[in-house]
Amino acid sequence: MLSDYLGQICTLKYKIGTNTYNETIYEEREIACRLVDKFKVITNSKGEEVVSSGVVQCVEHIKTGDLINDRKVISVSYMTGLDGVVGYRGYLL
Repeated sequence: MLSDYLGQICTLKYKIGTNTYNETIYEEREIACRLVDKFKVITNSKGEEVVSSGVVQCVEHIKTGDLINDRKVISVSYMTGLDGVVGYRGYLL
């Protein structure tokens, strides 16, 4: 059902390693999602308060540090249905 609301296409870049200069190497692909631009103060995984500039909802598994439309994923959340299955994932950029 959620896939009916995923009307946008975003570019996902996820880390696949580092090069000899210790720079991150990304693999890139397009994903169906819903991107909402809004500002919100949140606490990241290090316990620091940061400003989030957007929320992405999709069914893809994305980790913190990955890039969506060249914006870094700083927090991950998900919604679990009554049957225990993850219905969607939300990512703060």
